[in-house]
Amino acid sequence: MSKSYEPPIPPKPLPIDQNWALLGGRSPQEFMKAFWHKKPLLVRGAIPAFNLAKAQNTPLDSPISTKTLLQFVQSPDCESRLVHSNPWSLSSGPLSKKDIPQLEDPNWTILLQGMEAVHPAAAKILSWFRFIPDARLDDLMISIAGPGGGVGPHFDSYDVFLIQMSGRRRWKISEQTDLSLKPSLPLKILKHFKAEFVWDLEPGDMLYLPPHIAHEGIALDPGCQTWSVGFRAPSYQELLQEGLWRLAESLENLPHLASHFADPLQNATDKAEQLPGELIRQLERKLRALKLQEIDTFLPGITAYLSEPKPQAIFVGRDDLTPAAFAQQLSKQDLLPHPQTRILSLGETVFCNGENVTQNEAPAIQEAWKKLSKFKALQAGYVIGKKAHSSLLEAYRSGWLEFTNR
Repeated sequence: MSKSYEPPIPPKPLPIDQNWALLGGRSPQEFMKAFWHKKPLLVRGAIPAFNLAKAQNTPLDSPISTKTLLQFVQSPDCESRLVHSNPWSLSSGPLSKKDIPQLEDPNWTILLQGMEAVHPAAAKILSWFRFIPDARLDDLMISIAGPGGGVGPHFDSYDVFLIQMSGRRRWKISEQTDLSLKPSLPLKILKHFKAEFVWDLEPGDMLYLPPHIAHEGIALDPGCQTWSVGFRAPSYQELLQEGLWRLAESLENLPHLASHFADPLQNATDKAEQLPGELIRQLERKLRALKLQEIDTFLPGITAYLSEPKPQAIFVGRDDLTPAAFAQQLSKQDLLPHPQTRILSLGETVFCNGENVTQNEAPAIQEAWKKLSKFKALQAGYVIGKKAHSSLLEAYRSGWLEFTNR
């Protein structure tokens, strides 16, 4: 009889100079230098607890049971997809119970996205990878499949860690340069896939793949579970567009730009159709004053964008605490980000769910946000003052932060 594996909460801060079993006896520093964004890495026994339990005849199972995962598939609160591979078909959840295949049925896979937002075990696993910047970390996807289930040979444009949590999965990978796709299919499947390496992963094993490595995973057992930690790779166009958009919004707060163009030195012209040179010169001076040629001008908007939660994130607001009651609650309980909240820092400035939450705030509130950004927790006993309204209280009332007993 197996029991569920319980992922531990990692230490804070992470020991990035020490060797980790998760990375095959390498430190995060060594992994990033040698493998990140460069070449694949297979790690046997990345989670040693699985092999230790197996040796003691008490095998471990996934932290999230098959029954629980299939309940999530039926819920509108979890983004899910069902893939059949013979022939290829794709349908989006939530699924009804009758549409969910039996575990022993062949050639199907269910993908559940953003599981860190709906189950604490997935959130703990995701937190293991915070040796990579939060701005790059995306989410944790779980695939559960019947024998032969998979999504076909494909490639991703982002880095991914593939952790085997239940059953076995056969991975085929190739560093081929031909990434052309088969036409007229509901999934992006490679037209010409030639495997160069084949590995069977058992529970506790992990495979890291950098972007554009062709790969195919095929479930070998009923109820095969693979947990995928994925990373964001926005285009430069996307980042600069979002930075420019937020910069344009911020111009509303600059009074000197509200004045109107004036040209008392304008001469008579015989080229009335041309944009006036005087207008061009004055705009050039304004742009130089705004320092638009410097990256620091754009970074606040880009950081705000990267801190935005996913579009499907839902926060339930509350208005149950006064500033004094909020401070009192904080003296007793930890304050944590909601699982779907994103917090990023730019120097001393902290952004939460797209908002600058440290601007014009008292030093104690700014320091609280820095701790939430760095440690993803504000420990009980932190003193913020009992009278003033703050962005911390407002974030709690918006459902972005929540109290917990840990």
